[in-house]
Amino acid sequence: GSLPLTYLGLPFVPRRLTALDCRCLSLKLVNKIQSWTSRCLSFAGRLQLLQATLSGILNFWLCNTVLPTSTLLACERIMRDFLWAGSTTRKRSKVSWAQVCKPKNEGGLGLRRAVEVLKGQSFWQMEHKQTLSATWKYLLKLRPVVSTNLVYTIGLNSAWSIWYDPWFQGTPLFEKVGDRAIYDSGLPLNATLAEVLLGTNWNWPPHVWQLRDIDSACSNIPIKQRDIIGWRREGGSFSHKSAWESLRSSASRVPWFKVVWSGGIPKHSFCLWLTFRKAHLTLDKLHALGVVQQSRCPFGCGLQETIDHLFFACTFTKDI
Repeated sequence: GSLPLTYLGLPFVPRRLTALDCRCLSLKLVNKIQSWTSRCLSFAGRLQLLQATLSGILNFWLCNTVLPTSTLLACERIMRDFLWAGSTTRKRSKVSWAQVCKPKNEGGLGLRRAVEVLKGQSFWQMEHKQTLSATWKYLLKLRPVVSTNLVYTIGLNSAWSIWYDPWFQGTPLFEKVGDRAIYDSGLPLNATLAEVLLGTNWNWPPHVWQLRDIDSACSNIPIKQRDIIGWRREGGSFSHKSAWESLRSSASRVPWFKVVWSGGIPKHSFCLWLTFRKAHLTLDKLHALGVVQQSRCPFGCGLQETIDHLFFACTFTKDI
């Protein structure tokens, strides 16, 4: 059929997708939430539904199209409200969404922020022009991150571009030697590595001084039977997880993540996670928000109720 059309629930249009085109995605998330008995679920139960269902719906769209940032933020807002309120009603978050969407060993809940994916002739050669489609613009923004995580194996009749594929130290060679060296080499812009190989030996033009260091460095690069491209992380195998780890902004590991997540009941683990994040709404926080009139501990010790006091200092809770 002709565009626009809908296929497998996804809109296909001959232009960049707009927030209006993707409104059905946010409505689908809202309808899913409303179909659950949300208010009867614990935080841990909501988290499992987030990971198993809502994130799966969003990931299906992300695997097949480039979504507007406004749509991704709207979807994250829906999921955030579901986690903390059990519905699509806005409620104050106990922990920021950026902190929630970190791996567990960095103090988060293991969710993934979709917006972090939107932070990148030959793909490596293409210039970033305003006339490019929205999809290509996003891909080109990812190019520097992707190139540093690719590992090139060079075959006997290698088809890798000499100048534009990032086979040499994760960088396209034209960025290292410049246009003048390319011209002086006599090799065309579309030359492949097969043109500078004699069997398993390198054969760079000797009269171009910019290529002498390249020739020396290449002596340590073995020549295999065929071209292979791999992913630097996860033992060389590409996976969505390894790609996400490369693209996201990482943080330092927290020392308590094993205490929280090692084999515990999900409901208890979530409660303990809130404790380490100092996110429980204790009386000192409610008093600061104007919800209660005083913040003294309800167990009669006369001190202010804080996270540390409630779990570690109160004489009543110590005896439990």
